[in-house]
Amino acid sequence: MELRDVPEPPAQANKYRVKVRSNGICGSDFEGYLGKTGRRLPPMIMGHEASGVIDSVPGGGKLRRGERVVIFPKPFCGECFFCKKGMVNVCPAGVCMGVMDQDGSMAEFVNVEEKYLIPFGPTLSFNEAAMTEPLAVAYRSVQKVSDNEIAESSFCMVIGAGTIGLLVVALLKLRGAKNIIVSDAADFRLGVARKMGADHTINPRNVDFLDTVKTITHGAMCDFAIEAVGIAQTASNSLDCLRIGGTVIWIGNAQKMVEVNMQKIVTTELTIKGNYVYDFQGFVESLKLLEAKKIDIAPLMTNVYPLSEGVRAFKDQEENKEGKMLKVFLEN
Repeated sequence: MELRDVPEPPAQANKYRVKVRSNGICGSDFEGYLGKTGRRLPPMIMGHEASGVIDSVPGGGKLRRGERVVIFPKPFCGECFFCKKGMVNVCPAGVCMGVMDQDGSMAEFVNVEEKYLIPFGPTLSFNEAAMTEPLAVAYRSVQKVSDNEIAESSFCMVIGAGTIGLLVVALLKLRGAKNIIVSDAADFRLGVARKMGADHTINPRNVDFLDTVKTITHGAMCDFAIEAVGIAQTASNSLDCLRIGGTVIWIGNAQKMVEVNMQKIVTTELTIKGNYVYDFQGFVESLKLLEAKKIDIAPLMTNVYPLSEGVRAFKDQEENKEGKMLKVFLEN
C-alpha cells in the first residue's frame, strides 16, 4: 500500500469531475490489501464508498457545480436483459470502481457519468453519505425477506457483526423483525449489535453456537438467517441454525469455495439466496433512509483519517484484533 501522486483526471465530454470528500474503507478493500481475494490488482487505486462535491460540469449536464453527491460505483448499461429486470448489479457492462484493475475513489478527484451521481442535502455529513454504499448492500439482502416472512418469523439470525451485518440488524429492526440473534467472534461488535437492535448475541469462541441457538429459540431454531462473513464455518452455521423450510441469504464473499451439508439442504427443504451488492433503486432508498435519520449509523463510524494518512489507516486495521475499528473513513 502506498500514497502516490497521480495526474488529475482530464475533463471528459460526458463526465463530471467530482472532488471526493469521503471514502469508507470496505472490508473487501482491506482483504485486497492483505492479498487474500485476488480482486484488487496493483497498482490500481481502491475505493468505492464515496461522497463528494461536483467540481466541474460537462456540456448539457443537469447537475450543478458545488452540488453534494454520492457515487453509485457499479457501471451498468441500462439495456441488457439484467438491467431491464432491475438487476443492474449483475450487468456485464463494467467492473465496480476500485475493484480488479479499475481505479476507484481513494483520490482527490474522479470523473463520473451523471447517471451514477445522486445528490444529497446538508442534513448529512460527507462521511454519513459515504455510508450509502454499505447500507445499500444490507438493504438488498433484507429486501429478499418478505414483509409476510418477517411478520411470521419468531427468531432470525445475523452472522457477522461487521459494518454490513450491523446495518442488516438495524434494517431488520426497522422492519419489525422479532428476536434478532447476532453471532460474531468479537465481544465489542456484539455490544454494538445490541445498540443497533439485536435481542440476543452469541460469541462462538466462548459457547457452542448450535446449542446456544437451541436454547435461545427453545428448540424452534431460526426462520431465516443472513450471513455476512463468507467463510466455510459461518456458512455452515447459517444453515445449521435454520428450522425446517428456513431461508438463508448469503452476503459474505471472503472464501471462494465452501463445503455445505447438501443432505440437510435437501431433506429439510432449505432455501439459499445469494446477495451481490445492490440495485440502483435500493441505493437511492438507502440514501433516503440516511437523510431521514431512520437508521442510526453513529455506533459504526469509529475511525477517521485524512486521505494522506490512508496507508496508516490500513496498517492500523491489521492491528484491529478486538474488532473495535468498524467503519473507517478517509477524508479529503
